[in-house]
Amino acid sequence: MRSLRPLCWTLCFALVLAACGPQAATSQAPSLAPSPQAVRPTLSPQAVTPAGSAPAATLGSVPKATPIGATPAPPVSTPAASAVTPPASPAAPCTNDARFVRDVTIPDGMQLVPGQLLVKKWSVTNTGTCDWGTDYRLVLISGDALGAPSAVALYPARAGATGTWEIQMVTPQNPGSYTGKWQARDPAGNLFGTVVFIKIEVIALPTVVSP
Repeated sequence: MRSLRPLCWTLCFALVLAACGPQAATSQAPSLAPSPQAVRPTLSPQAVTPAGSAPAATLGSVPKATPIGATPAPPVSTPAASAVTPPASPAAPCTNDARFVRDVTIPDGMQLVPGQLLVKKWSVTNTGTCDWGTDYRLVLISGDALGAPSAVALYPARAGATGTWEIQMVTPQNPGSYTGKWQARDPAGNLFGTVVFIKIEVIALPTVVSP
């Protein structure tokens, strides 16, 4: 019996150590698990990219998907700015004018007999910017027509040119002084330029005395 007692004490002590040994070791062993706050790294959203996935596209650069079977919309092109030519200013209307140069025939105060045929001519320069065409007229504005129409065709002349106005007339039967004033008229009916005139003296025919 005395030889079994030490063995029993040894087994009991071993059981006590086995029961208490892991807790003591656990309580005394230093904590090796890292603190969550110490281990947690600060990662920016751009730094974390899931494995096997493409980097996220920048906002505004993601192309729009085209539905299957749909025709892709053509790219929008901005037309190049073309040079705009301003409309030309309308040309200013031409002006009419005339300047008397000289009497070509029938000088002022010329004596003529009754019923005599004559052709009065004036040299006149077109000092305006309009050309005189066939629709221009020379019209009587006062005095005696001396047998001529009150309006006759004006001699055509380009702007700056000198032309001749002429009217065919007949002297009156009665002796006396006669004057007729004439002026040019444009197609719109406006008178313009120098007033030209004819001034003559009609004298009586001498009486023939028979012997």
